[in-house]
Amino acid sequence: MRKLTVLLLVLIAISAGCIGGTTPQTQSPTASQTGSTQSTSSVTSTATSAEKTSINPFQALQEIKQYTYTENASVELRINMTAGNITQQTNVSLVIEERGYVDLDGMKARIQTRTTTLPDNVTLNTTWVVIGKKVYVENFGNVTVENNTAFWRVNPVSLARELLKLKPVGNYTENGTLVLVYSVPEELILPLAELYFTTPEMNTTVTDATAELYFTEKGFTGMKLTYGILATTTTNGIGGEIKVTERGLWKGTIRITSVNKKEDVKAPST
Repeated sequence: MRKLTVLLLVLIAISAGCIGGTTPQTQSPTASQTGSTQSTSSVTSTATSAEKTSINPFQALQEIKQYTYTENASVELRINMTAGNITQQTNVSLVIEERGYVDLDGMKARIQTRTTTLPDNVTLNTTWVVIGKKVYVENFGNVTVENNTAFWRVNPVSLARELLKLKPVGNYTENGTLVLVYSVPEELILPLAELYFTTPEMNTTVTDATAELYFTEKGFTGMKLTYGILATTTTNGIGGEIKVTERGLWKGTIRITSVNKKEDVKAPST
């Protein structure tokens, strides 16, 4: 759903057409920073072990029925295309700005994403509307529809709820904010990585995924997420079959901007 597939396929197509020739290399700037289920009492006890606090992470997440959020992320991608004994490498940096509204009770969501490639500043604006298992994707003035339920597992609050079932690898309180640190299992983050990075035919794995969840006495305020991906596939080029290997690093920061304020979400006309 929320894939960068359009950008990636453009890169792959360009490279497939000119492999064996000379491909300019883009210099990538440094990316900017952007188990087992426990009982409610266990989660609260673990979360408050750093120091005494009235913050209850489990309760804070369970109280969220609707929410809005912003996300700022940076992505570093290295894509290798190999045909025969010739390999070309393309380095791409992406800056992602996202604003979303999610209604967990009504299973409706609207997400607007602006993706910019660096240093050439090519920008792609995409709007997703999710209604149940239907996903409407609008870009370049066109709307496509697909069936996909992954969003309801990997939207920020749903992902945070799943992480809270695990034991954090660290926790501390700073300036009134409780921070829970997790090493994220691949099975939790893989659907998110696939939505952003890869096409269905790619063989994808996730590495070194970590997350920080932030809570104050007002509730869940956001999270920070970092992970690496490795994806491989083959495609046909002018000179024959090309193997594509994609390595990426995602760093994103999500801020919850409102809670339990209901908005109207309608499917776009197709």
